[in-house]
Amino acid sequence: MANPHRSQAMPAWIVYYSSNNWGLKYVRDLKFGDLPKRCYIFLSVKSYPEKEADRVLILAHFNAPPVLASKMCTEINGYFGSRSSYNENDKLKSYSTWMRCLVKMILKEPAENGKDYKWYEMTLLSHWDELAGTHQILCIDTPEDFPEKLMKALSQPSSSQETQKHFMDPFSMHAQLLDQVVKLNDESVWAVRDPIREIEKRRPTAGPDFESMHEISRHTIHISEVLLVTIQNFESLREQQRYVHNESLYSEKGKMLLGKEYREQALEYLNFQIQMLKSLRERSVSNHSRLSSEVVVAYNRIAQQDNRAVSSIAFLTMTFLPAAFISSFFSTTFFSFGQDGLQVSNQMWLYWAVTIPSTLIIMIVWRLCLHTKAPLTYRNIKDFAKSRLKQKQNQKQEQLTEKAVV
Repeated sequence: MANPHRSQAMPAWIVYYSSNNWGLKYVRDLKFGDLPKRCYIFLSVKSYPEKEADRVLILAHFNAPPVLASKMCTEINGYFGSRSSYNENDKLKSYSTWMRCLVKMILKEPAENGKDYKWYEMTLLSHWDELAGTHQILCIDTPEDFPEKLMKALSQPSSSQETQKHFMDPFSMHAQLLDQVVKLNDESVWAVRDPIREIEKRRPTAGPDFESMHEISRHTIHISEVLLVTIQNFESLREQQRYVHNESLYSEKGKMLLGKEYREQALEYLNFQIQMLKSLRERSVSNHSRLSSEVVVAYNRIAQQDNRAVSSIAFLTMTFLPAAFISSFFSTTFFSFGQDGLQVSNQMWLYWAVTIPSTLIIMIVWRLCLHTKAPLTYRNIKDFAKSRLKQKQNQKQEQLTEKAVV
């Protein structure tokens, strides 16, 4: 495919397979016609063309539908699709997949734009062509260290490194790539767990920061959402992989190109990756639940403080209420202003004699009502009086019995 006409260069990183080894190189201007036959291409979101027409030309190289260049598909939270092409003998000749996975990463330090998080809106386009012997995957908007990490994983002797035979599988280059997607989601989940743990640890000594809690809660909701969509993408890929492995990959003589062991191990490993994503989502849901619990505890602590304030106000009210009530009830005037100045009534003692006992009685009753297990109602008082009366009657009966015995 000819390189799309662009007003600016399109720099990219390429992880390529050559001479039974994987290599990593940087190109200043990506040209699709000069790509290695088996490679991963990494484009930053800044390098990806902004014009929809330019994006459609790139999608055409991977036999992906033009709708992926639309605003709808660039703002959606995920998708997976595939396209198969067969020759006149119904033999699979090319296969393409497209996948979108979002990851929200919480940053330890705010970025230049002031945000403490970053979205990776990864789009993965793959194209496998048996006749041309090509297998290429375009990765858009991945982390900067993604190519290097993938390169190291592919270069490990113990990894499931692709062989010449395995390149007959349209999904042979997906396993290690999906591993990196799983690891990125793992980092995302644990990155939001750390601030939640800090909130839990400082709870006894510091007051609640509801604004921070709200922001973290929003992050956990987003992470759980995109994890669920990623799981669905992986499950859709698993269905297509199972179908292609068992129904489409045959030689001209009708013999399956991939052995049973290879097909089963590929399926088993993809199942393992899906299970890890499900476990990470459960962890994300747990993070949200833990944060919700902290919010509930914070509200309860504030409610307790409010209750103490209300109790103090009630106590002060009851302290002065009996005196005010008695003063108004007797309509007494204990002070008068005459020609000789301020005069105090000789009945002042009556006021204190009634006010002080009534105030103490009300406070005692209030304290008893506050600490009683059951609410103080007429029925409770009546039952208590009956039980006390019955207890006294039993005591008298016991005394009479003792005298009779003597």
